[in-house]
Amino acid sequence: MIPEAAVKHYKQMQRLQALAVVTAMELWSEVSLTDLTGSWAAQIPLLLPVLADVQTKAAEAGAGYGAQTLADQGLYEAPAHFVNASAFAGLASDGRSLAGLLYSPVPHTKTLIAGGLNQRAALEQGGKFLTTITRTQVADAGRGAAGVDAVSRPRVGYVRMLNPPSCSRCSVLAGRFYRWNAGFKRHPRCDCIHVQTTAVHAARSEGLIHDPYAYFKSLSPAEQDKAYTKAGAQAIRDGSDIFQVVNSRRGMTYAGESSDGTARGQALKGAFTSEGTGKRGNFRSISGGSTSGRRLTPEAIYELNGSNRAAVLADLEKYGYILPGGQNPLGSITGQREGYGALGHGGAYEAARKRVEDAITYGRDPAVRATMTEAERRLFDAKARWELVQQGINPYSAPSMTPRARVMGSPLTPQIAAQVEKDYRRWVATGGQVF
Repeated sequence: MIPEAAVKHYKQMQRLQALAVVTAMELWSEVSLTDLTGSWAAQIPLLLPVLADVQTKAAEAGAGYGAQTLADQGLYEAPAHFVNASAFAGLASDGRSLAGLLYSPVPHTKTLIAGGLNQRAALEQGGKFLTTITRTQVADAGRGAAGVDAVSRPRVGYVRMLNPPSCSRCSVLAGRFYRWNAGFKRHPRCDCIHVQTTAVHAARSEGLIHDPYAYFKSLSPAEQDKAYTKAGAQAIRDGSDIFQVVNSRRGMTYAGESSDGTARGQALKGAFTSEGTGKRGNFRSISGGSTSGRRLTPEAIYELNGSNRAAVLADLEKYGYILPGGQNPLGSITGQREGYGALGHGGAYEAARKRVEDAITYGRDPAVRATMTEAERRLFDAKARWELVQQGINPYSAPSMTPRARVMGSPLTPQIAAQVEKDYRRWVATGGQVF
C-alpha cells in the first residue's frame, strides 16, 4: 500500500494549489478588456506575495514528508543537509521571474482575440491559463524540495506516485525506482509526487511498484482512448507493450517516404516514429539491426490495415509493439534496476563505477561529479565554465573542461563569454533543474 504520509502530502499539496488558484482567479476577475495590460499589471503585485508564500509552504511540505514516508515503510535515513524551503519561493520553475511568468496570461489572451475568439471567451481562457501556471508553480516547489531532500539522504531514491486521472506519459513512468541521478519529469498540471524509499525490493514489498497495465484496465474504453489516443489504446488492448506504444509518440513525424518501401506504405502518408530505431533502440534490436526507412506508429498501422485484424497484429509485431515476452509491467527495457549513470558509461569506466558503487553503499559525496544528480552536474559545470571565463579562458577549449576538444587553446570571444554567463545565470536560478 502507499505510505500514509505520501497520501497526506498529496492532499496537502492539493489544498495549497487550491488556495493559490482561488486568489489568482479573484484577482483575474478584476481584469478589464479595455486595458488588459494595465489592469492585470496592477494585480500582479498583489498575487506575487501570496503565491510566493504558498510556494514556501509547498516546499516545506515537500522537504518534510520524506522522513515520515520512509518511516511508514520501516525505513529511515537521516539527511546530510536540510532543505532551504525559501529557495523555492518567488521564482518560476523555468528560471524566469515569477512576475514575468504571471504576466503571460495577457499575451495569451490577446493572441486568442487576434485569432478571432470572442473577447469574453478569450478572457476566460486566459484565466484557465493562469490557473495552470499557478498550480504548476506550487506543485513544482513541493516536488523540487522533495527531490533535494531525497538527494540528501544516503541510499534513498523515489518512486512516482500517480494520482488518477493521469496522462499516458506519467502512467509508464510511475512505480519505477529512481536514484538521485534521475530527474522527476513532469508537465503542466502534473500532480504526481515522489514517494521516497531505499531500494527496488523495498518498493515492491511495500506495494509501491505501479503496474501501468492495471491502471490502463481501470479506465473505461473511452478514457483509455482519451489518455493513450484511440489507436494507441487499441494497440494496448490488442496485446502491445504499453511502453513501446506511449514512447512511439516521442519521435513522430507525419510526412516522408514509406517505412517499408512498398506502394501500400507510400500511399499512407501517415505517422512514423524514430523511437527505438537508434543504435541501442529496442525496435532496432528485435528487427535484427535493420531499421531502413522509419518505424510505423500504431496510428499508421491501423490506418493501413483497416479491418484486417490479422494484418494489424502482424504489423504490431513487425514494428516492435507486440513483444515476445508479452505485456511486462516492468517494461521491455531494463527500467527496474540501478545503473551507473551517464558518467559511468554503464559501468565501463572503472573509476566512475567505483564512485557510484561507494555512493550506493555508503552514501554519496555531493562534491564528487560522478555521483552528482543531473541538476547538480549542470550547475557544477556552468560554474566551472564561468570561472574560466573570468580568467579570460575559453572553457570550451580548456583541457580541464574538454579533454577531447578539437581546437585546444582557442581564444575566448565576447559571444562565448556572454553565452557562458547566460547559462550560469540560468542554472543558478533553477538550481540546475530542467523544467
